[in-house]
Amino acid sequence: MKVVVIGAGVVGLSTAVCIQETYASCDVTVMSEKFPPEDIVSLVAGGLVVGTRGEFDTSDRIRAFIDTANYFTRLSFAENYQVHGVQMIDGCYCMATETYGEQLSEELMPISAASFRKVVPMSADECRDVMPYKPCSGWHVTSVCVDTRRYLPYLLNKFHRNGGHIKRCKVHSFSQVAQEYDVIINCTGLGSRELARDSNMYPVKGQLLKMETDKKVTDFLYFMNLSVKSDGSHTNFYYIPHGNEVVVGGSYDPDVENRSVDADLSRELEAMARQLHPVMKTGRVVKEYTGLRPVRRGILRIDKKIEVVDGKRTVIIHNYGQSQDGVAMSWGSALQVIELLAPELRINSRL
Repeated sequence: MKVVVIGAGVVGLSTAVCIQETYASCDVTVMSEKFPPEDIVSLVAGGLVVGTRGEFDTSDRIRAFIDTANYFTRLSFAENYQVHGVQMIDGCYCMATETYGEQLSEELMPISAASFRKVVPMSADECRDVMPYKPCSGWHVTSVCVDTRRYLPYLLNKFHRNGGHIKRCKVHSFSQVAQEYDVIINCTGLGSRELARDSNMYPVKGQLLKMETDKKVTDFLYFMNLSVKSDGSHTNFYYIPHGNEVVVGGSYDPDVENRSVDADLSRELEAMARQLHPVMKTGRVVKEYTGLRPVRRGILRIDKKIEVVDGKRTVIIHNYGQSQDGVAMSWGSALQVIELLAPELRINSRL
């Protein structure tokens, strides 16, 4: 069976490799305008696998988080960090509250916590140490951090070793590929506004900076909704180590397509990082950058449609709308595509 995956971000490449490893009979091609290490949104990601709670926490979304966390946990022990960029890491996951160290509902706990070794409530003193100028509460969490600069090339190399093909092109419509392939899998994120005519997709701009430190930062901090504005934009604050570099972020600006860097925000993030972690006091800012998160109004879209395209029965599977959690849901989303693909393999084997 010939399968084409459209999109070469972390969701697309995960889906392609997962198909190869599950169904050896599939001949898989990935089509995209850009491939790692070129400028794609997945390479901008902080890469912390926590599973932020959302308004639409469907069973599919929760399962994707947990399955991905389990996968990355296994991978972190299987090979060297320098190969895939995946590591286990301890840190704090917290949010603003009226007083320090409040007992939070388990419903606010990061979804991926079910896969981690440690989720322990923070005391009031510990919360004050983490964020001395804004009352907060949260948990000590063991999580997984993914350096996508290493992980995406790792996936692409594995895809090649498994016999996969790549084609560099922009796919404007499914009719471009329907005649050549038995199954089309759409992993285009924001590209689905055009390809799938999905008006529920919209961009959310995020701004980050990268700091280089003399000593390694060995923990993370993820602070939800540090500041919230009336227009729906807000600033989370987080620092996530990748080797001797630390990703510091970041903003959440809905419906903003402009990727220019806000110099004032960069200085604010830098100042906060220097204040909150002793190793970063002497760190050097080496990069300031932005990315556009592919967010979907409503729920994550992983579904299958049978359509007639230019007279041919065509199987189209959609896998997009992971929002800011593309890395954290990537492998779990791919596993759900595998489930949708299974009946088509049975049909194909009888033809």
